[in-house]
Amino acid sequence: MPELPEQLNCFFKPEFYPHPVEQIKMIQTHISWVFLTGRFAYKIKKPVNFGFLDFTTLKLRKQLCERELRLNRRLSPDIYLEVLPVSLHNNICRLADANNIVEYCLKMQQFRQSDLLDNRLQENRFNPLWVDQLAGKIAHFHIREEPVANSRIDSALLLDEHIQANLAVAEKHVGRALSFKTMQRLSDYAEQACEKLSELLNKRQNDGFVRRCHGDLHLKNITLFNHHPQLFDCIEFNDDFSIIDVMNDVAFLMMDLDAHDRSDLAMRLLSRYLEHTGDYTALILLRYYLCYRACVRGKVACLLAEELEAEQQQPRYDEARKYFNLAASYTEPAQARLFAVGGLSGSGKSHLALLGCGIERAIIIRTDATRKRIAAAFPELELYGRQMHLNTYKATFDAARIALNAGFSVILDATFIHPDSRHQLKTLADENQTPLHCFWLDIDTETLRQRIVARQQAANDISDADLRVLHLQLAEYRRPTEPWIQFVVSSNTWPSVI
Repeated sequence: MPELPEQLNCFFKPEFYPHPVEQIKMIQTHISWVFLTGRFAYKIKKPVNFGFLDFTTLKLRKQLCERELRLNRRLSPDIYLEVLPVSLHNNICRLADANNIVEYCLKMQQFRQSDLLDNRLQENRFNPLWVDQLAGKIAHFHIREEPVANSRIDSALLLDEHIQANLAVAEKHVGRALSFKTMQRLSDYAEQACEKLSELLNKRQNDGFVRRCHGDLHLKNITLFNHHPQLFDCIEFNDDFSIIDVMNDVAFLMMDLDAHDRSDLAMRLLSRYLEHTGDYTALILLRYYLCYRACVRGKVACLLAEELEAEQQQPRYDEARKYFNLAASYTEPAQARLFAVGGLSGSGKSHLALLGCGIERAIIIRTDATRKRIAAAFPELELYGRQMHLNTYKATFDAARIALNAGFSVILDATFIHPDSRHQLKTLADENQTPLHCFWLDIDTETLRQRIVARQQAANDISDADLRVLHLQLAEYRRPTEPWIQFVVSSNTWPSVI
């Protein structure tokens, strides 16, 4: 790695900065130097060219600093502050002086490294509710971004080129980073999947699902800032890596959660993201993207091992093996199963669904979320009227059908108080020859009322059901019989969703 130019040693001096500084610390990556001063951080791009990025000239570094600022302010405007010139006068460096500029730096609000979600997850300081916040933040970010039209970026051909490049590196490390069997499985899967999915990959580009995304969406690029998860360090240096299918972006974070042995959080993220976007068709591509992202991390670990002395390489090869094995696991066909969690509003369905989400690696589809999406598109419909009921259950079953066909287990979170919805459920399972498991939650009426009033006061629940809706449900519902398994829920069972 290139050493810091002598003229930039000024970044180690407290008097260089126009604000009080604490202990100055430098963090170094392959492509940047970052100086931590206490309140602010200053990031300098290294003058390197790796083919996929080029920072070799001052002009390029300025342009890419400005681009990094602009792109990252889409997600974290309170972290990314400004681009500043560094000037040199009589061997003295000055910050924010426009004369005799020798470098540019990106000024950022500093945050604690201990607040990176990667660290918080490993140290068991992680709140699962942050996953829900992230899902909403990522979904609305993707929705806001304009589709990239008339571009070959993220076409089936280009994605296949990336995958083949990853496998070419992996092949050189067979025996140390992965077994021959794993290598063969990944190679075969890539060839078959690309051929099978190429039409859909290109169709999604034509349909507007390829957008300027984050591109490097993993736990080390998310921090807890002002008590909320904030995404930072998106890719600015190469459009091939950032103008991608939106599900490719989500897949990176899912894969990283899987790599941390938290598939429950990965599936929770996916479920909540899809609730915002309704993009269930993308599930057909998800395993392909998960495999691709895991292979990228495996390849990077191999390349880092190559830079080390032989006696220091094993930890990197162990890391690579973990990722290649994870990639191979995504290629294995899964037996999709269908679960239904029913009961009156306030009975605890969503909590049971969350518990099952991680255990079964299943996608949760909630009628409450489906209803909200339909209401946004058709505001004239009465929220709990008959037509909304029909539209909501149809859309919910359609989404479940897509997920099951893509090989994912599904948990349907709905009241299922009407026999027609339970009949549709059985028909869905029969059509897909999918094992069906149904759970009905029974709870006393007074507790239901108390829970509904409490969540209305908290105003943080997706359900719009109020006491009027509950009274209608009590008048209309018929308790199901077999194959539904009855659970009697006490007043202190699952008092909150975590």
